[in-house]
Amino acid sequence: MMTGRLDQLPEFVNCILIDRMNNDKQSHLPHVHEKELELFYVHAGTGQYMVDNRLYPIREGDIVICNAGVLHGEEPSLVRQIHSYSVAMTGVQMEGLPPNCLIDYKTNPVVSCGQLAVHVGQLMQLLYLLSADTAHLGNVCGSLAYSMLLLTQALLNSRARNEAIDEMEQPSVLAHRVRQYLDEHHSEQITLRAAAERLHISEYYLAHVFKQEFGIPPMQYVMKRRIGEAQELLMNTELPVAEVADRLGYSSVCHFNAMFKKNVGMPPGKFRQSFRKEDDPDQI
Repeated sequence: MMTGRLDQLPEFVNCILIDRMNNDKQSHLPHVHEKELELFYVHAGTGQYMVDNRLYPIREGDIVICNAGVLHGEEPSLVRQIHSYSVAMTGVQMEGLPPNCLIDYKTNPVVSCGQLAVHVGQLMQLLYLLSADTAHLGNVCGSLAYSMLLLTQALLNSRARNEAIDEMEQPSVLAHRVRQYLDEHHSEQITLRAAAERLHISEYYLAHVFKQEFGIPPMQYVMKRRIGEAQELLMNTELPVAEVADRLGYSSVCHFNAMFKKNVGMPPGKFRQSFRKEDDPDQI
């Protein structure tokens, strides 16, 4: 569970609206923010959200806590009916936890707002609207983000006091060892056979324990990690598409383009262009 107090005003990064109209543009496959804490609020609808390789059911009034350095995201096909807000911040420090982390790895990252859901939704909507003018309202956005953080902390403490929280099933040590290996080598020309040989187990057993623990075949996990990181590079760097493909272990740009379009719904170049148009007011 969370420990200590939050004494420092965090730095507001952004607030994003994700609804049925802009789902294809905003949502993307599992990714990692190394220095940002993200709070994902479900304003309406139901679905699933992945945090640290586990899928959690989410519904209206839920807050999903995504610590810095933790893999998180959603399948676009699963969130088309969800209206949500996502607020990102940095400069968060809790006693006993790494920077920009609100919970430890044992704590369920989904917390319900209960009867406060309507008011939390209004707060997130206000934060989203004000974030359009951070040049003049940056301090206000920072204060609202801080309020969201304190409220989430209070909800976590209330849950710990009043509910018997079922402990998460003990993970398979082997499955997590496999995942660690895949995380370290996912941008290389990795194969299931190579992973099995390196870990001294059979291919069949490796695939079995991994899917049993994480609900996804190991090589599909590798593919989704690559696509998720490709999206981050396309959004935040000027690297050519060919170099992005090479960095992530694709044998050819054509293969990368095909896999990216299959999972995201558009080619990488068009995906990058959609964000450039959003950022450039002269193109709107």
